[in-house]
Amino acid sequence: MRKIVSVFLLVLMAVSLAYAGLSEDYQALQQQFMRKRMNIRSRADMDKLMAERTAALENLLVKYKGKKLAGNEKILMAEILISVNRMAPAWDILKAITKPDDVEKYNALCTRALFGLGKDALASKYLEKLNHEGKYYGMLCFGRAMSLKKKGEINRALPYLKQVIKVVTLRDAYRVFAIHTLVDYDESAGRHPEAMKLLSEFAKDNTLSARSRLDLANTQKAMAMIGKKAFNFQDIVRRFNGRAPVLYKEKGKVLVLEFFAPWCAPCRNEMKALSRLFLEKRDKGLDVIGITRLYGFFADGKVNEQNITAKKEAFLIAEFVKSMKLSYPMVLIGKDDSYSDYGVTGLPHVVLVDKKGVIRRVFTGMYQEKDFQKAVQALLQEKLK
Repeated sequence: MRKIVSVFLLVLMAVSLAYAGLSEDYQALQQQFMRKRMNIRSRADMDKLMAERTAALENLLVKYKGKKLAGNEKILMAEILISVNRMAPAWDILKAITKPDDVEKYNALCTRALFGLGKDALASKYLEKLNHEGKYYGMLCFGRAMSLKKKGEINRALPYLKQVIKVVTLRDAYRVFAIHTLVDYDESAGRHPEAMKLLSEFAKDNTLSARSRLDLANTQKAMAMIGKKAFNFQDIVRRFNGRAPVLYKEKGKVLVLEFFAPWCAPCRNEMKALSRLFLEKRDKGLDVIGITRLYGFFADGKVNEQNITAKKEAFLIAEFVKSMKLSYPMVLIGKDDSYSDYGVTGLPHVVLVDKKGVIRRVFTGMYQEKDFQKAVQALLQEKLK
């Protein structure tokens, strides 16, 4: 998510100007930032770089405070102010401009500043002036949707998300993220057919790349499991952290099935949160099972061994589980059949089974922890009839 927001700021602010002064200093700062960004390898490094960039922009504002600026420099000054979240002075500059050279960009900046100030009605008027097929419009709708979603106002975010998926000039990442968010919303509201229809439509949409269409098709395959009875695991070769529950005997409990691999970094992060959730909710009827399989290699961020025997891989998985200090039981299966049964095409992949043994939700990829926990809590509160 943070990467998406970072790119959003870059797209909104990117401009090639040919005059000196503020523009020259700003372009030098941007070039330095882009060079450093190429060497980023972690989220922590990205956060540090963004903090450095913000500080550099603040220094730039101090340097040019009170100086007389040309018309285009005023637009750039407003851009910089918006990028450091100083919406009021940015709007003061923008509203005094009567004949901007780049009307599309001017309207985009006005929209951003006004939404930031809470002047939604006026912001919407500027938003509507934009080309609805252009990147500015798409990115502003995306940014607005994410802002509202963060506040918990998902209903207000929906119209903006629906606009985002229509803007074919946007990078796939934004449109696919919006599609997944809309799908999750429909699933949370019990509208499974609507979610499947949306996935089916965009899995065939040629305005998206083949890779993005495959991602949506895989999500569609995973979501197709919803409403079916949970399948028992086939060919369990090892068990870790105690004996895993037997699915067909677990009526009356909510079951979380977590398909993972030690080499999957998002899996490792989510396993820790899932371990805490299990400890909190197991006395209230929650069971969790971690499921992995043999891949012929092993990696966990520390150890990396290729072309190993099944026995060696099983040993390394056992050591990995022990090092993670997880609270819930886990199994190692020898065949892919269980992965196919549950529509697993990528990791992480988490399945929620209700008290009747029916699959109710499927979370794929880097899902939102709050949405997941809310879904678990809702199933725990259901009464078994």
